[in-house]
Amino acid sequence: MSLKAELETWAAALEAYDAQDFEKSLELFSSIADSSKILTNMGLIYATLGEHEAAVEQFIGATQLDQYLAVAYFQCGVSNFLLTRYDLAHKDFDEALLYLRGNQSINYEQLGLKFKLFSAEVLFNKGLAQIYMGRLQEGLMDMEEGRKEKVTDEHNVIDDAMAERGDGYTVFSIPVGVLYRPSESKLKNAKAKDYMGKARLVATSDANEAYTTFTGVTRLKRGTTRNTSSRAQSMYEEEEEGYGSGGDILDDDIIRIRVKVHYQDDVRGMAIDSGMPFDEFVERLTTKFEKSFQDLAIKFKDEDGGKVTLRDEMDYELAVETARESAKGKSEGRLELWCLDK
Repeated sequence: MSLKAELETWAAALEAYDAQDFEKSLELFSSIADSSKILTNMGLIYATLGEHEAAVEQFIGATQLDQYLAVAYFQCGVSNFLLTRYDLAHKDFDEALLYLRGNQSINYEQLGLKFKLFSAEVLFNKGLAQIYMGRLQEGLMDMEEGRKEKVTDEHNVIDDAMAERGDGYTVFSIPVGVLYRPSESKLKNAKAKDYMGKARLVATSDANEAYTTFTGVTRLKRGTTRNTSSRAQSMYEEEEEGYGSGGDILDDDIIRIRVKVHYQDDVRGMAIDSGMPFDEFVERLTTKFEKSFQDLAIKFKDEDGGKVTLRDEMDYELAVETARESAKGKSEGRLELWCLDK
């Protein structure tokens, strides 16, 4: 099947899902189930139906294709929790925390999934799994760590759960109806171009009734920026590589991106386009500093101004989408990177 046909099938599967024809949606998704995004979608649908064994299989498949997919580990943990397999759920939440890589959150929206994964929620879920395993003190310690990471008002439930030692509470989850969806621009250009993404998730809520909801945590109680020297700034301007704004674009889904790179006391620049492969981007970046990719810790600013680690192709895709958003429909986007020696 061509990538164009896969995209059309993806859109048809979503249409069936939105019409609550879940059997047809799963049938269509299964015909293109060779990416982490599609497998995650299938897992989310199975979870919505309360078929958590099948959901776990799909989430495991998604992480086998993309081992850094924190959201898939997270949702796999939710399904295992609802199956009362608390030891496996704890392991899944631990993996999700690992692949958050020290970030307070990962926003998957620009990758097609309208969901933001917070470390506070992962830590709460991990702690709740421990409490259900009979490890009360360890579980409360995880929840305390989660309390320190609170961001939204919804996270205040962590305080209540701690006060009541988790009794009657269930896990944070992805909301029903949230699936990976291709962008409108990709759908619009499907006739002229081929596209296919990867994958992610949706989930559940009540530990007793095993159905899926989405309010994040559902409480079910039964009943550097640094000053840049003028020398460094001029170096950045000199290394713009002849990149100018407002140039012609060969493809209306491709934009040029002006990249500003901070490394030690230097600020350097380079120009890429949003269609540049990850491997080529890595080569361009590392050549500037005569470093290997493995020797650098790289972060970029997301749309909320937070710094997110860039370690693999998925992170690169998110960085490119961030730059695309910054372009606001124009031909040029901007991306700022910080590189540190490991």
